[in-house]
Amino acid sequence: RQHTAAPRQRRDAPAAPLLTMSAKEEKGNTEDCSKATAAVLVKSEKMPEDTPQCRGYDFNKGLDYEAMFRSFLTHGFQATHFGLAVEQINMMLRWRLSQETFDPSKETDDMKDPKVRATTKCTIFMGYTSNMVSCGNREVIRYLLQHNLVSAVVTTGGAIEEDIMKCYNPHYMGDFKLSGRELRLKGINRIGNLLVPNANYIKFEDWLKPLLLDMLKEQKSVTKEVTLSKKEARDLVFDQSNGGVVIKECPKRESLEKAQVIGIEGKLVLGNIPVENHHAALSEHFNTNASVTLTVIVPGVVWSPSMIIRKMGEKINNKESCLYWAYKNDIPIFCPAITDGAVGDVVFFNSYKNPGLIIDTAKDIRKINEMAMNAHKTGMLILGGGVVKHHICNANLMRNGADYSVFINTGQEFDGSDSGARPDEAISWGKIKIDAKPVKVYGDASFIFPLLVSQTFAKEVARRGREEEESKK
Repeated sequence: RQHTAAPRQRRDAPAAPLLTMSAKEEKGNTEDCSKATAAVLVKSEKMPEDTPQCRGYDFNKGLDYEAMFRSFLTHGFQATHFGLAVEQINMMLRWRLSQETFDPSKETDDMKDPKVRATTKCTIFMGYTSNMVSCGNREVIRYLLQHNLVSAVVTTGGAIEEDIMKCYNPHYMGDFKLSGRELRLKGINRIGNLLVPNANYIKFEDWLKPLLLDMLKEQKSVTKEVTLSKKEARDLVFDQSNGGVVIKECPKRESLEKAQVIGIEGKLVLGNIPVENHHAALSEHFNTNASVTLTVIVPGVVWSPSMIIRKMGEKINNKESCLYWAYKNDIPIFCPAITDGAVGDVVFFNSYKNPGLIIDTAKDIRKINEMAMNAHKTGMLILGGGVVKHHICNANLMRNGADYSVFINTGQEFDGSDSGARPDEAISWGKIKIDAKPVKVYGDASFIFPLLVSQTFAKEVARRGREEEESKK
C-alpha cells in the first residue's frame, strides 16, 4: 500500500512561526468588549430612598400568619397584588364622610351634623359569578351578608338557585377528569370538580313553583273598598294628571299609594270632579259621616329581579342562605340575568300552565344606578367577570367612577373582553375615578377570596365586636 501521510519533520528543522495579533486588531477587540460591557451594564440611577424592597416571609421566625400575609406586599407578582387588594378593601371599610370637608355644592345642610358624617360609610358593591356559590365561597359570601358588610350584590342566575338548593341538599366533591358521558347517564351534573345530582334541581323546582304562583296573584290589580277616618282622608294627596284619580300620598295608609279612586260610598266618583275640589267633596261628605269608604283599584306588584330574590330569601328562612341574610339586612341582590339558569327553567315550564308573570328589569337598573349616584363614596369588589363585573362598573359610571376597586379573576385582556379587562380600561370609560388606585388579582377566587376576607372583613367584624364590648363597660 502506498503511504500518503506527510513526511516527518526533522528534529533540527526550524519551528513554525506563531500567529500574533496586530496592535490595530487588539485595539479593535478592546473597543468591541467595551461596547458590550456598556450595553450590558447600563449605568443605574440611584433608587429613591422610599422604594420598597422585595422580601418574603422568614419562617425561621415561627408560624405567624398575620406577619406572613403582611409580607405579601413585598413578595412580588400576584402576592403583592393580594396585599394591595387588602389595602383597598380596608380603605372601603374604614372610610367615613367625616374624613372629608363639607361641600355645600354637593351636600345638603343635614350632612353638616358631625354624627351623620361619622356614620356615613362607603357604599360597597359586591359582584360574584355563580361558581362562587357552587364552591365553598358561598359560606364566605354569606358571612359578609350576615354581618352587613356590603351595600349591594350583583350576581348571576346560578348563584340564586344554588344558594336555595344547598339549603336542602349538598353539592359533592368530584374530579375535573370525570367522564361527562357517564355522569349524564347517571343524572349527575359537573361544575369543575363538584357534582350536583339532578334531584337537587327537582327539589328546587318544587320549592319555587308555589312562590311563582303567589307572585302572579300579587301582580294582578284588585278592586276593593277601604274605609278611612276623617284624619286619614284629609291627609290624602291626589294626582289627576293621567285622566283618572290616583292617590299620590296617603301617609297613614301607604299601601293605598298609587291606587286609583273610582268612587266614594259606592256613589260619588271623584273622576267627575276637578282635582282642586276633591278635598271639598270629601269635607262635604264628612259633615254627616265620621269616616269615608273609598272604592279603589289597587295596582298589582310589578316584580323586578331583586324583588323576586328578596321574596325567595324571606321564604327560605334558613340562616345558611346568602339570600336569607340579604333579606334580613335589606341588602339588594341584583341579577339582570335571573332567567339564565334553573330559575328561568321553572319560569318557562310554569308559563304554560300559569302564563302572565312579568319580570321588570327596568326597576332594578334604576335602583342600582341611583344607589351609585347618591353614594358619597363607592367601592367595587368583583369576583369573576361577565355581566356581574360590567353591571357594577356601569352603575359607577353614573357617578364618574368608583373610588376603590378590587377585581379577582383569571381573565386576560388580549381578546378585548370586559371580563379580562384591567382596571385601567375601566378608568378610560369613567367607571373608576382617574385618581383611584384599583387592583386586579390574577387567580382563582375560590382560594384567594377567603384569604382576602381573613385580612379585611373578618377583622372589621372583630373590631366592631370590641367596640360593642367597650360600649357596655
